[in-house]
Amino acid sequence: MKKLTLISFSILVLCTIIGCNSSSKEQKQVKTDESANDTLSESGVSVIPEDSLYLGFEEYFTEVFNEHLYEDEGFIERYCTDKFIAKLKAAYEYEGGGYATWLFRSDSQDGPSEEYGLTNITKEGDGWYKYDFVDMGNHGSHRIKVIAHQTPRDNVEFYFDEIE
Repeated sequence: MKKLTLISFSILVLCTIIGCNSSSKEQKQVKTDESANDTLSESGVSVIPEDSLYLGFEEYFTEVFNEHLYEDEGFIERYCTDKFIAKLKAAYEYEGGGYATWLFRSDSQDGPSEEYGLTNITKEGDGWYKYDFVDMGNHGSHRIKVIAHQTPRDNVEFYFDEIE
């Protein structure tokens, strides 16, 4: 009887572990799937309407840009989709591997001043935002595509999906 109880308990623990691992894989799928908003909705995570996201994204991205958070490898791996990570890796032209984080800013290594920061963010629709910036005194702009969703604990998370 004790052997049967021990076997039953072992099977229960194994099923629990497998269940946890499958939910982790499902969460990773959310980040990598091109139809992430559909996947998020199907997985029970609320997708937030784009109109209500602008101010939250503006504040968030201002911090990401002005504080150079995009230069951190951990940040890239956490807040960029696999598709975007592949683009950053492919654009990295130096030995040893890495991420071409300069795609977030200009290619300037020098400029007329040390001035740096966002100057404007404009919502374009379909997850796209245009941002204008000053980098080493040089003015520039890029478009970035963002996937946003609300977690079960009502936190909003933004994932970077494309940049032009």
